[in-house]
Amino acid sequence: MLNALSVDVRLGICERAENLYLPEDGAPPPGRLYFLKSGVLGIFPGGHPVCAGTIVPGSVFGWEALLDDKAVSGTRAIIPSDGFSVPLSTIRSLLDDSWIFKFLAAHAVARARITGIEAACNARHTASQRTAKWILRLHQAVRDPNGISITQARLADLLGFQRTSINASCGHLRDRGAIRIRRGRLIVSDVHALEEIACNCDSELVEGRMEREPARLAH
Repeated sequence: MLNALSVDVRLGICERAENLYLPEDGAPPPGRLYFLKSGVLGIFPGGHPVCAGTIVPGSVFGWEALLDDKAVSGTRAIIPSDGFSVPLSTIRSLLDDSWIFKFLAAHAVARARITGIEAACNARHTASQRTAKWILRLHQAVRDPNGISITQARLADLLGFQRTSINASCGHLRDRGAIRIRRGRLIVSDVHALEEIACNCDSELVEGRMEREPARLAH
């Protein structure tokens, strides 16, 4: 996103940026725009334990708060996450209102589309397909050879599964050679095998596309 902005705006953002680390379940601070460098944030509408969407590295979180601070509540780190944040007041002072409202309109459309695809996925795909999709998402975001620091119980909560369903799904993925299971960790051993089992919903959307690619709106 920064590359899509003018040099003066980029410098203004960088000058006021502060590093920010979020532990698991940590919530981004209010009143700030958060640029995610590593980790994964989850969207939990109304504080519900089931995750309705993810925000991955390279994305920017918090645009909606330019209109309503409460619009970004219910978002927290699924796994420890790192990035930097900038006060929304800085963003308002650096970008004119026409750009902000034009971007927010497009951003809202993209978010609605992502939510719709996620809801349809939940309704039509098997537990193993959805589990594979989520493990693949986390793997692509983390890219740690030591695996993803997440328990099966935590994954069950995120997907809205019973613990027995997630255990069976992870067991199926393990038997297919896609993952290895360690205490508190899931290790992807064969990405291609995991991709074959996962549903194709993520090919229909690019997580955070509007946060990462606003270049066409910057003019």
